[in-house]
Amino acid sequence: MRVLITGASGMLGRSVLRELSKNQSMTIMGTGYSRISAPLVKLDLLDSEAVKEIMHSFKPDVLIHCAAERKPDNVDRDPERAQKLNITSTKLLAECCKGLNTFMVYISTDYVFDGGIHTGVHPPYSCEAKTGPVNEYGLTKLSGEIEVANCCEKSLILRVPVLYALDCESLDESASLVVAKSLYSKELIKVDNWGIRFPTLVDDVSRCIKMILDSIDHVSLDGRIVHFSSPERCTKYELVKMMADCLNVSSSHISPDNDPPKGAPRPKNTQLDCSATWELLKIEKFVFTPLQEGITKALEPFQSSFQ
Repeated sequence: MRVLITGASGMLGRSVLRELSKNQSMTIMGTGYSRISAPLVKLDLLDSEAVKEIMHSFKPDVLIHCAAERKPDNVDRDPERAQKLNITSTKLLAECCKGLNTFMVYISTDYVFDGGIHTGVHPPYSCEAKTGPVNEYGLTKLSGEIEVANCCEKSLILRVPVLYALDCESLDESASLVVAKSLYSKELIKVDNWGIRFPTLVDDVSRCIKMILDSIDHVSLDGRIVHFSSPERCTKYELVKMMADCLNVSSSHISPDNDPPKGAPRPKNTQLDCSATWELLKIEKFVFTPLQEGITKALEPFQSSFQ
């Protein structure tokens, strides 16, 4: 099986590359753009000719499309670039997959849902639940889903929540880990205690993707939408308190902010119902990495900076 991974220099892409590389029967190519080192191949997804060239030269059996502009505030600052990356390049990749008979796995987000603000549909969300993004980021990812579904029958959409990794190059790389920076402050600060999140380790997502690929020849996956999310819930405030305990540092200067956060709008709760995923993959229970265990390991490389 020949597998092409976009965004392989990113948090999820690195993990997918590691997980799939364990299988000697797979020939894998990872691409990236801003942070490239061997064995990754540089690819600008906004360069349509470069995208076509790499797809037609490598001829993947499977494309795992991890690359995206995933930060809502960045999308709001430069919506044109975000639309090109999250929608236009996704459509091109889907068209290439159709032409090459390649199975496409598109990584999407729980932010395609609104938490019930406008749709009246509340979590947990099934794969068939009505979507209704509240910010531009969610809208671009939903538009990407639509392009994939319209262009490529041999495709699967995998929706995931906020992610974190054990090998982040900086706290800023993860929307989960970045809240630890509030522990640096000596001033009184408030941290979001309004939004409910489900931080999930990228290595768990990668194991799920491996299960999906292992099922291609045995299960009808074409056109499916799959949800994958840790069941552990927390607010950013609860998460930073957990981090303080992990790091053995004080969090007495931090208090909960119970109002919706400023910046790009966020839904309050977009919990994903994963029951259909377990049924599809024929597993009784997926063993997730416990949040406190994962966060403790993820913060280890940065521990000295908090002392």
